[in-house]
Amino acid sequence: MEAIKIDTTEDKFIITIDKDSVDADFIYALLDRYRIEQLIKKAEFDEEKLMMLAKEIKVDGWEKNKDKILNKTK
Repeated sequence: MEAIKIDTTEDKFIITIDKDSVDADFIYALLDRYRIEQLIKKAEFDEEKLMMLAKEIKVDGWEKNKDKILNKTK
């Protein structure tokens, strides 16, 4: 079986993924990211505001997790 197979109907994509080719957690994370991106599109955020928010999230994430991240590399 192919690792990934894509079929189409008139209004849908049907994606089949071989279980042996990818970890289920990766699929769940990918679908969650897709869901979030769709919600963002619906919200029609201003690109400048999104960039500011992204920077804020990165800074906050680094501040909250820098000890964990730095200790993992040691």
